[in-house]
Parts: sequence; structure tokens; C-alpha cells
Amino acid sequence: MILSIVVLSYNRPVQVERILKNLDRVTSSSFNLIVKDDCSPLQNEIRSIVECYRSKLNFDVQFYPNAVNLGYDRNLLDAFNVSSSDYVFLLSDDDYIDGNKLNELIQVLSEKAKKVYFTPYIENGKIRRTNINVAFELAKFSDFVYNSILFSGLILHRQTVLNLPKDLSFLSNCIYTQVYLTCVIIFHEEDFGFAPENLLYLGGDGENYFGKNSSAQNSRLLIDRNQILSDLNYQQFLLRVVHKVSIDTNALVYKSFLTEYKKRLVAYALRSRTVGLKGYISFLKGYASSEIVGGLFLSLVFIMLFFLPSFITKELYIFVKENFKKSG
Repeated sequence: MILSIVVLSYNRPVQVERILKNLDRVTSSSFNLIVKDDCSPLQNEIRSIVECYRSKLNFDVQFYPNAVNLGYDRNLLDAFNVSSSDYVFLLSDDDYIDGNKLNELIQVLSEKAKKVYFTPYIENGKIRRTNINVAFELAKFSDFVYNSILFSGLILHRQTVLNLPKDLSFLSNCIYTQVYLTCVIIFHEEDFGFAPENLLYLGGDGENYFGKNSSAQNSRLLIDRNQILSDLNYQQFLLRVVHKVSIDTNALVYKSFLTEYKKRLVAYALRSRTVGLKGYISFLKGYASSEIVGGLFLSLVFIMLFFLPSFITKELYIFVKENFKKSG
């Protein structure tokens, strides 16, 4: 079989049903779909939905309930063990795909030309994860990092992942396992590909899966994605993962990432300033106490933003987000 779509599921039966509904007209023996529930409280309800649709859908559908709660990272790593297909398409339970585009995807994957494919996604009517350099370039490695933050739509060659040497003690609770896998494979292959556009749609922000999975060791930091310091908490984990990638590949990986990261940190500061001085002061305190690498330029920018009115920083943030956001 060419492809397994593995849905990393946790406690969201309504969203799982949406995924299955969007595949009701698909007929194929070239792929299957596995709902991999991480021993969530609503596991039986999710099981019932999967069993109901299994009899209706014209392709193989499987339900794989974890016997114990693995947590996000280990559940994602295990996705490559429960499948036997050439490729694994990772899908969050709060996102969904257009079944009409699956044959086009299978045709692309049947050539087996790449070990990693990025799927462009539609978010609020806009296509993301498409503006990435078309050839491997170490100086722009940050593109691969940011385009692998969203695990939905990452398509990885299963055996390549299984054969990859892994520091499981690090990956098991790093929050960004998919970033490590994707980036290390791309580094070694010096190549990557793209899935068809208009295939993947974002349906939520992933908050439930990350923050409320009972095995998430860092759940206290991650449970509320709306907190002003939430991104800073996440970014510290991302920096550690990219540093680990650079240790296992090339030091220039981390250098490339930091160059782009500092630009995005300015955009984050802008967003924090839009909520008022109180929120911005919380951001500054969080930044000062974090492990995030700054510098004189960033410090000067943050001081300048302190004195700008919120309505100006809001307009600046909207402009930056709409014109420069690529992914992640």
C-alpha cells in the first residue's frame, strides 16, 4: 500500500467524524486511514464513530486505541509502527482533507521520488506552506523548520523514519518530534517534495491535543494557547529541538533558524503589544526569564514598541502577518 493517513486522535469524536465524512466518496485500495487514539476519555465514542463509518466507506479504515496514554510525541512516533504503507500522512484530529484530491496525492507518492512531502494547507481561506525554497539550501534551513511545525500534512517515508537513529529520551517529550524527523531526513536527503494544493484544511488550533493530553509532561505550560506567554513557552521547546537537529546534522542549521526566528520574535512582540501595556509587560518579563537568545537589536526594538500606541502596533502586526507569514 502506498499511503496510510494516520489521525492522531485525542478526545474529539466530532472532529474525527468530520474527517471521515469528507472521505465518503473516495474509493481506493492504494491507501488506508488509521485513527490512532491516545487512550482518551472519549475513546469508546470515537471507536463507535469509526466502526460506523467503516461499513460506509470504500477504503480500509482502522481504529487503533493505545492501551495506555503515550502523550503527543510518543503517539506520533508510534504512528510509523502501526502502519505498513510506504508513506505516512500525519493528520491532527481537528484538521481534515478533501477526498477529491487523494488520487492526485497518491499519483505523486507512487513515484517514490522523495522521502518528505509538505502538504500546503488552507487556513481561513488562505493557502499556507507553499512559499518555500524549491531546492535544498542550508542557509535557508529555517524554512524546513517552520514548515514542519504543523504536523498535519507532513508525509514521511515510513521505513526512512524507522531506520533513523533516534534519541528517544529526548524525543519522547520534546513537543516537536515531527520537526526533528522532517528536518533530519531533509538534511540527509538534500531534497523534499510537495503534495497537491487544496487537499488539507485546518479546522482548529490543536490546543486540545497538546494541552489536555494527560501524559503531556509540560501540560501546565501548554494547556491555554490563548495566554500571552503561550508562544514563548512553545518557542523554548522549538529552540531545543532545532539545536538537537543541528547537533545531529550541521551547526549551520541552528544559525539559519536563529536568523529567521529573531524576525518572527519581533512579530510576536508586536502582537503582544496590541493587547495593551499590561500584556506587553508580561511578554517582556517572560522573554527576559526565558532561554530565548536575544541581542542588542531586539532589545532596542522591544523598547521602541513600549512607547508606540496599541492601535499602531496592531496595524503593523496585521500587515506583517498578512504579507510575510509563510507557515507555522
